Amino acid sequence: MTRLWTAFLRVPLFWKILLANAVIVAVVVLSCQFGAEEAGLGVILVGGVVISTVVNGVILRLALSPLQALQDTAARVSEGDGSARVPPSPVADRDLERLRQTFNSMLETGTVYRQRLRETAARALAATEEERKRIARELHDGIAQSLAALRIRLRVARAVSDDQQRSALLEQVSSEMGEAMEELRRIARGLRPPALDMLGLGPAIESHARNIADATGMAMDLRLEDIGHRLAPEAELALYRVIQEALSNIARHSGADLLRLHLGVAGHQVFADVEDNGRGFDVANAMSSNGGLGLFGMQERASYVGGSVEIESEPGTGTRVHVLVPIYESARYAS
Repeated sequence: MTRLWTAFLRVPLFWKILLANAVIVAVVVLSCQFGAEEAGLGVILVGGVVISTVVNGVILRLALSPLQALQDTAARVSEGDGSARVPPSPVADRDLERLRQTFNSMLETGTVYRQRLRETAARALAATEEERKRIARELHDGIAQSLAALRIRLRVARAVSDDQQRSALLEQVSSEMGEAMEELRRIARGLRPPALDMLGLGPAIESHARNIADATGMAMDLRLEDIGHRLAPEAELALYRVIQEALSNIARHSGADLLRLHLGVAGHQVFADVEDNGRGFDVANAMSSNGGLGLFGMQERASYVGGSVEIESEPGTGTRVHVLVPIYESARYAS
């Protein structure tokens, strides 16, 4: 009997109510037929209404208990309990069970997303701090030391009485000041490449790629389409930085002798493919280690402008970095 009752409760809500009312109507009709003379038709009808109300109330209470559990769980989540989940119910029909699973799946996705955001914030902060430390080291160990040395040389030159010797010292100071200025320009270019503003995305990427190739001796296969001003300035900079990081990784780690770079437009997206024929690596292991900050930073830069980065590599097979950045209407020129 218990199994039969449980099976009935797992029937969809519509059929529960319909069957219950059909049974009640049948009972009332039979009662009217066989007991109308003894009990009176009015009493039977009132009894039928009462019975119908009670039975429907019980059925609805049991049938809707999974929805109450869902409501209670939603309230707990809104109060900050991220671990709350809707428990399974023995009386839930297939639709309610599907709703429960969907709701729990949404909660799981939200939990994973919040964890992802926390990791993103932590890694972005770490990457920012590393970049600041690098710039601080370059300024302290490079520019600051050079300026300190120049100050000493100027003092020495001031104390020299021989005009020719003083002139030689001042010439040397002037030369070293030029080197310090060039170092400052190099740091400034690293912060914001002037070629990006003056020449555009394609020429800026080509210039950087050729510098990498000249420094490493790699052969290059460049296909850089003219994308015009399809991207907003912040999207151009993000794409440039992602490609810059990919090229730097190739130069530092790949051991490749061939670099391929393709920049173009596909539909409403600008894409870039950066490939090498180097030694490759295990992407999952690299992303899970501290050494994966650069790879993670590439993905984060692209995500800030609505784009994405896919990194394909295996040991011994080279590496391919595929970048997509969407073209927004506000960033387009009217044709």
